[in-house]
Amino acid sequence: MSNASKKKKDESQSQPSKPQKSSPRKRKSPVQIPQTLNSKPNNGTPRSPVPDPVENAAEKCGESVENSISDQIVDAHVENSNSNNADSNGALAVNKKPRVSISPDDSLLELKKKAANFKVKKAVYWGVGEKVPFMFVAKALDAIAIESGRIAITEIVCNLLRTVIETTPDDLLAVVYLLANRIAPAHEGLELGIGDASIIKALSVACGATEAHVKKQYKDLGDLGNVAKSIRSSQPLMRKPEALTVAKVFDTFRLIAKESGKDSQDKKKNHIKALLVAATDCEPQYLIRLLQTKLRIGLAEQTLLAALGHAAVYSEMHSSPPAKVANPHEEAAKIVKQVYSVIPVYDKIIPALLSDGVWNLPKTCGFAPGIPVGPMLAKPTKGVSEIVDKFQDMEYTCEYKYDGERAQIHYLENGSVEIYSRNAERNTGKFPDVVATITRLRKPSVTSFVLDCELVAYDREKQKIQPFQILSTRARKNVVMSEIKVNVCIYAFDMLYLNGERLLQEQLNVRREHLYHSFQEEPGFLQFATAITSNDLEEIQKFLDDAVNSSFDFVANLFFFPIFN
Repeated sequence: MSNASKKKKDESQSQPSKPQKSSPRKRKSPVQIPQTLNSKPNNGTPRSPVPDPVENAAEKCGESVENSISDQIVDAHVENSNSNNADSNGALAVNKKPRVSISPDDSLLELKKKAANFKVKKAVYWGVGEKVPFMFVAKALDAIAIESGRIAITEIVCNLLRTVIETTPDDLLAVVYLLANRIAPAHEGLELGIGDASIIKALSVACGATEAHVKKQYKDLGDLGNVAKSIRSSQPLMRKPEALTVAKVFDTFRLIAKESGKDSQDKKKNHIKALLVAATDCEPQYLIRLLQTKLRIGLAEQTLLAALGHAAVYSEMHSSPPAKVANPHEEAAKIVKQVYSVIPVYDKIIPALLSDGVWNLPKTCGFAPGIPVGPMLAKPTKGVSEIVDKFQDMEYTCEYKYDGERAQIHYLENGSVEIYSRNAERNTGKFPDVVATITRLRKPSVTSFVLDCELVAYDREKQKIQPFQILSTRARKNVVMSEIKVNVCIYAFDMLYLNGERLLQEQLNVRREHLYHSFQEEPGFLQFATAITSNDLEEIQKFLDDAVNSSFDFVANLFFFPIFN
C-alpha cells in the first residue's frame, strides 16, 4: 500500500461518527447487552449484535424481570472503551469477568440501606452472565445476625432478593431456599442427614486441624459455625480458591441429601470438605450453620416471604398493582404469604413470580392433590362469651377438637393416596390402614379430594377414643398392616378440594356439605367431627360443657367458626 493510500485511510478512520438522534430508552431484560453496545461503529456499517451470555436464562424467565436494571448492571460492571475492547470486526467484546470497582463490603453497605433508597448497581459485584457469589448471601446473613428489628431484617432481605431478581433471576430459587434454610419442600422429605460428628471430621480435614482441636473450640465457643470461621481464617492459603457460588452450594447440599448406601457418610463428608476448602471470610460460618439447619440469625420464614413480596414490587415489570391498593409492598407481602400457605413449594412460587409477576401469583399458583396445603390454626379465647361479644348476632359452627394427629389426606385422579402432617411432612407410610379406609369409604362419584382431618387412636371393641399417648406408640414409617396394634379412626372436618374443584374460597358450611356427601361414615373407621351450628349462647355453652364432661376427658375444646351469608 502506498503512503498516500495509508494516509487517506487513516484520515477516513479518524473522522468522527455522525451524531444519532436520541430516542427513548427501550425496556429490556436485565440479562441483555444494552443498546449502546450495538450502536454503529465509526465506519458507518452496523455492528453485529453482541451475543447474550445468558440467553437461556432470559428465555427461561421470559419477561419477568425486564427493563431498567440492564443499564445498571452494565454501568456497575463494564468499563466501555472502544479503543480497548473493539475486536477486529469493530464489534465491542464483553469479557465474562469484566473489571469491577465494588467490593463485597461495599455491597453490604448498600444492602443495609432502606429499600426505598437502595440501588442495585451499587450492590452487585459479579459480571454479566456470572452466578451469584455465595459471599453475597453470607455477608447478608452476617448483617441480619446483628439486627434485632424485624423491619431492618426485612429491608436487608428485600434488597438482597431484589438484586438477584434484577441481575441473576436463575439463582433466585436457590437463594430463597438457602435463606429459608431448606433444600426442598417439606413433603418431599429430602434432608441433609448429616450430624455434628461428620461435620467436625470434614472441618478438621479441610482446615488441617485435629478433631480434638475442633471439638475443644466447639466446647469453648458453643457454635460450630464460629469454630469454622475462626479455624479457616487462621489457616494460610497457598493459592486463592475459586469463589463459591450460591448455585454450587445449593447443588452440593442437594447432592449430600441424596447420598445413600454403604459409603454415604464418607461421600457427604467429602462434599462438605470441598465446600469448606473453597470458603473464605464468613462463608465457613454460614456453610456450617446451613448444614446444621441452625442459622441462628432471627430470620423467620414469614419475614422472608414478606421481603420476597416487597422485592417483587420494586422489580415488577409486568403490571401495576390494583388501583385500590394503598400500600403495594404490604399487599404483595400478603399475597406471597397467602399463596405460600396454600402451596408451600418455592419450586412453583418462584418461577411463577418471575414469569407472571406478584399480582398474578394467586392465579398462577393454585393447589391440587399431591401438594399439602398449610393448615388453618386455631386462636384460643377465654370463653364462649368472648366470641359472642366479638361477632354479635352471627351464627357459629362449633366442632369438637380431637386429641390426635392432624392429617391432610390427598386422593389423586390416578387412585393413589398421600397423607401429610400439619408440618407438610409425608406420612403415607405411617398409616397404610388410613389409606385403605379412605379408599374404601369414598363414594363412587368422588374422583379426587383433599381432606382435612384428625387421626385418633380408637378401641373398636369398646368403641372408645384412646389418648394421644397411645397413638404415639405406633411406628413412624414403613408400617405393615398385619403388625398394626393401635387402630386409628379418621375424624373428618373439612374438604379443601373435590373432583378437580378448589374449595378454599368457599364458606365452611358449603365445604362441610361437600364433605358429608363424599364419604360413607363407619364407626371406628371414619366419622365426621361432632358439630353444631347456632347463635344461641346457652346452646353453645352446653355443647362445650358436654365436650368437657364427656367420658373422653382429653376432648376438652371446641372450634368456633362464624358463618358468613
